[in-house]
Amino acid sequence: MLLHRVARDASSRLQRVRTWNSRCARAFSAAPMRVLFFGTDDVSVATLEKLVANSQQQDGRIVESVDVICPSDRKVGGGRGKRQEPVPVKRVALAHGLDSFKTWEMPTRERTYDVGVVVSFGYFLHPHMLANLAHGAVNMHPSLLPKYRGPAPIHHALLNGDATTGVSVIEIDPRAFDVGRILLQKEVPIPAAIQCRELAQQLAAFGADCVLETLGSLQQLKASATVQDDAKASKAPKIGAQDAVLDLDTQTADHVFHRWQALSDSVGISVRFKDRVVKLAEVRAPTRDDLSELPALLRQSVATAAAATPTPGAFVFDKKRQALWLQCAAGSWLLVAKLQPADRGVGSAVDFANGLRLKHADGGVFESTRSRL
Repeated sequence: MLLHRVARDASSRLQRVRTWNSRCARAFSAAPMRVLFFGTDDVSVATLEKLVANSQQQDGRIVESVDVICPSDRKVGGGRGKRQEPVPVKRVALAHGLDSFKTWEMPTRERTYDVGVVVSFGYFLHPHMLANLAHGAVNMHPSLLPKYRGPAPIHHALLNGDATTGVSVIEIDPRAFDVGRILLQKEVPIPAAIQCRELAQQLAAFGADCVLETLGSLQQLKASATVQDDAKASKAPKIGAQDAVLDLDTQTADHVFHRWQALSDSVGISVRFKDRVVKLAEVRAPTRDDLSELPALLRQSVATAAAATPTPGAFVFDKKRQALWLQCAAGSWLLVAKLQPADRGVGSAVDFANGLRLKHADGGVFESTRSRL
């Protein structure tokens, strides 16, 4: 009898604890949170705008308030036109009347925060910053971690011709970037001909929704968080000017097209022609109909001479398509619609051909230098 009573009392206490924990979790989820936001660029802005909009809702609020930490104003221009300009996140903070602090500053101890939200920040959060966040900090990263850890995940997804990418919301690890436990992860398809800037905008908006979803269920997601598998990790290092140079002897048309998708909004992709750098400002993959008419064009071409053995880098002007056919590695071809010779603006392939006095089926050869990618 005594054992039954003890068991019944223990069961009752356990049920009360579970009920109390459940109420606490619901209270935490229901109570709007004070957020300290860390960000810099346009990718960050989408999440900041989403948090601010939520804090202004009458019903269903997840966010009570937002303060912002961002880098200092940056110097732009040169000479007498040199000036200080705030980063995008600070401009948004000022527009909404939010309190903002420099990267190395921290709000006074009188201010307390429930959670930190980090998006495209680029700096480690110091332990004293994390200590001021009751429930730690979360980071939105635009890749399916542990794939593409690093500052350029969107570029590398396009460079590699990935069919899908996604967003990961993770816990902040103070020891290393992009290695925290995964709280929420969602996959999205990559549109066939999308460029980096447009994909970044789409992922920024999608990621902002994911951040808000994470904050709304933070305790539950922490309880089921997934540790990243380091064995499956890959890196996404920063893109530089050296990545713009093509190597048409080894890179196929698909490879060149993916590089254009990834880099055209930033460093671009380039070849050399008569000792001058020429950017390929717009390229496109040929359709089946395009390719079906290519052999006839090559038979007319003075540039290729022997159509059976074309040279990587050879180009032929196609008046009908108002483009250049560009020979890449492994006998593959790409259409170039716009080019930008050094020290000139972007012009059409027709402009480029006219400058060289090329007629239909005339052409030449671009030179290329091996890239590090």
